[in-house]
Amino acid sequence: MFGAQSLVVLIIAVVGLVPVGLYYRKIPPWFVVAYGFLFVAAFATNFENVFLPTAMNLIEHFVGNLGAGIAFAVAAYAYRQKRIVTGDADATDTADDAATGA
Repeated sequence: MFGAQSLVVLIIAVVGLVPVGLYYRKIPPWFVVAYGFLFVAAFATNFENVFLPTAMNLIEHFVGNLGAGIAFAVAAYAYRQKRIVTGDADATDTADDAATGA
């Protein structure tokens, strides 16, 4: 039914929902959207052999992977606008402090 590799991808995607859920207010929303698209792709990969194989394959590639690519591009652009252009460092100050021990 499920291939080992596809099942591992789905398990990692489900486990990855934990930090996304915990930190979604601290990270730019487009990164959360991108992860959601990757989760859709992982789900569709596992279920394309169970039902609607052509539809699930299209969902996996066009909705999941293409959606994630576009969302990550928008997230990077938004991060650049906020962090580099305006000089706003609020988004990563706590992570930087934790990494340096400050």
